[in-house]
Amino acid sequence: MPLEDYLMPNENIRYQSDFDIQYGDKSYTVVLTDIRLILYARKGLIFKSDDVVTEAIRDVQGIKYKESGMFFKSAYLEVLSKSKLVLTGNQAAIKTLYQRLLPFLSPEMRTNPMPYQPMPPAYAQPYAPPAPQTMSSSSKFCPNCGIELPPNCHFCHNCGKPMN
Repeated sequence: MPLEDYLMPNENIRYQSDFDIQYGDKSYTVVLTDIRLILYARKGLIFKSDDVVTEAIRDVQGIKYKESGMFFKSAYLEVLSKSKLVLTGNQAAIKTLYQRLLPFLSPEMRTNPMPYQPMPPAYAQPYAPPAPQTMSSSSKFCPNCGIELPPNCHFCHNCGKPMN
């Protein structure tokens, strides 16, 4: 079954990784919805099987991030909840996941869901890159990472910090 078949009614995907992380001895794609953290893996060429691990965002008490290695950096992310998920992998990939999880853990975000950001459509026609957008003088900057943002954004598209 595709990932969408595992979503609950009115559950919206907020972030989906473009990398695999390790949980136990298996590789998963990470999906954050407004309700859950989902680890999803599809195996098999002919006989397909899915492996799905979920954790409710409301149950997450905290997260721990740690890097190791000098030349070949790796990292791990520990999600503390009713159970403990230890996710490992490439340092850049795990750090990105950590940064994406942080906004979901603030009390404000748990009571007021993030604005829905739809996934880009699958293109039926040949892909044409979008026209470049110019920033106006009314642009704003993220107080966390300093990236320039359009004036109407509600959260930073780089680090995920909510905008005031």
